[in-house]
Amino acid sequence: MNMIQMLGIVSAVYFVTLLLICVYRNKINVKICNIAFIVADSIGMFLWTYACYLRGWLDDGWLTLDNISPLMFTVIPLTLIMKDSVKKYAYAAIAFLSFGMFVALYVSPEHAYLFNFNQEAGPWYTCEAICHMICSLFGIYLVLTHQVKANFENWIKSIVFMLSIISVSVVLNFIFHRSYFGMDPYGHYSIYMIDIFGSFEATAVAYYLGVILVLTIGMQLSHLLERWTKYYDEHYTEDPQ
Repeated sequence: MNMIQMLGIVSAVYFVTLLLICVYRNKINVKICNIAFIVADSIGMFLWTYACYLRGWLDDGWLTLDNISPLMFTVIPLTLIMKDSVKKYAYAAIAFLSFGMFVALYVSPEHAYLFNFNQEAGPWYTCEAICHMICSLFGIYLVLTHQVKANFENWIKSIVFMLSIISVSVVLNFIFHRSYFGMDPYGHYSIYMIDIFGSFEATAVAYYLGVILVLTIGMQLSHLLERWTKYYDEHYTEDPQ
């Protein structure tokens, strides 16, 4: 199975699931569906990690702090044990990253999806695409079920959540000579494995601004989604009375 065939199957599942979420958004049992998303993400993350292990991609350590995607795939199961105050920040980040995860479903940092359509879709790429699909759907689901509102307060929470984790990782890079999020301060710094800027400081600033931009776009699209569902409910939903 090549990349396009894999993307076709994953896309079909994505849009069918999205349609079901939109249609039944007011009838969804939130507790059960939250658990369902968490279980699906956990299985996907485990399979992706195992596939990367077999391929030798875990020689430098665990995937979680490599970039935004594995971080969020790890965060979703952890929401089960988070305090409600912390979970609000995590949910806001997941919700507003839904558009970014959708884009990442088709374009990987290595251009190994849509642009290399003749390449074999091994289990590592397939599992990664499935994880992006689940994360994107979970973010949209959180907005449609009113667990996250697309407002300024949640936008700030999403930024604080993401930049806090990235900042702690950067500090760890200095202390332990690591390259979490591609930002090794000792001469090897990149954004998604691409060396764009000639200094660590410029790379870090660009990375931070990029994360904020993606969250902002996701928040605006979530706001449009809220307005559309509100309009639909007001004009096309029959009054039970």
